Amino acid sequence: MVIAGGCGGIGHELVVQAAASGIEVIVLDLPQSIRDDTKVEGARYVGFDAADPATIEAAVADVARQWDSVDSFIFLCGYPILPRRPLAEVSLNQWNHLMAVNMTSAYLLANALLPMLRKSEQAAIVTVASSLAYQVMPGMGAYASSKGGLVSLTKALAMECAPRVRANVVAPGAVETDFLAGGTGKAESEADRSWFDAMAEKYVATVPLGRVAMPADVVGPILFLAGPASGYMTGQVLHLNGGRLTP
Repeated sequence: MVIAGGCGGIGHELVVQAAASGIEVIVLDLPQSIRDDTKVEGARYVGFDAADPATIEAAVADVARQWDSVDSFIFLCGYPILPRRPLAEVSLNQWNHLMAVNMTSAYLLANALLPMLRKSEQAAIVTVASSLAYQVMPGMGAYASSKGGLVSLTKALAMECAPRVRANVVAPGAVETDFLAGGTGKAESEADRSWFDAMAEKYVATVPLGRVAMPADVVGPILFLAGPASGYMTGQVLHLNGGRLTP
């Protein structure tokens, strides 16, 4: 299993559960995110920058040196532009960087890993989008656009890579991780989750299950989509939002 963005809250829990199940894991993440407190014993770690195509190419080459084939590729890279702002206040540089990390890197990684995925007997791609792609929040338009694009990209991969490789999406609502403060790649001085804390009570009141998601709530569906139990699923989106959104 190759996990891009495996040092974040969801990614770390995914690595823990995958390793506990005997799955070999290579994690790709920012060098500054690969720390003793984010590493899981038994997993291998490769530093890269999702906004830099050269480091993506180098990271995949590193994977190819270690493994001949890949059974599953999980894409977890992504961050929001904070503080929230309308699209008219998002600069072109901010837009381009966010799209590079949240969507273009998924395209580059999937294409680069496909030769190894096609050598597997049960290959799967799982991308992590967001319920914001379906229910856009004011001030999060750039992020929502990137995740909507990621959904369509994954569906395209599903159609083009079948029957050898499956591709599906999970679309979580709010999850209790450092993402709410901008992501694990942010410097501590830049982290600020006040935007969510200010609305958390109202948000939870709209969730039928009455709480924000925890990383484990997302990891279970990811492992399901990556494994043989979902062998007849491709091009699908699993919505994980406690019932807040039922498209």
